[in-house]
Amino acid sequence: MDGFERAEKYQAAATAVGALIALVPAASIGGNIFIAILAALGVGSLAGGAVMVWWLRTDEGDAYLRADSRISGRSTSRTSLWLGNMAPGAILVGLAVALHIRLA
Repeated sequence: MDGFERAEKYQAAATAVGALIALVPAASIGGNIFIAILAALGVGSLAGGAVMVWWLRTDEGDAYLRADSRISGRSTSRTSLWLGNMAPGAILVGLAVALHIRLA
């Protein structure tokens, strides 16, 4: 197993654990199971994105990014890494908060 596969496993585990941990508080605060699940998925996605950003900042991750950048031509700037890994979770949490405020 190479480093990227290992990082993906860590990312999946962090996503699942983050979602499970966030589900109970979100359900008790929100009162709406749909919003609670949306918020829990967002928190899980943020946790998984943070793990991937952490791995990409290591030497092994940096080498992977350089090789991927040469092959695909995609940007490997810090901004694009953060946006690509953290934006889905931030959007889901923001949507859950907006729905909670709208329904309250």
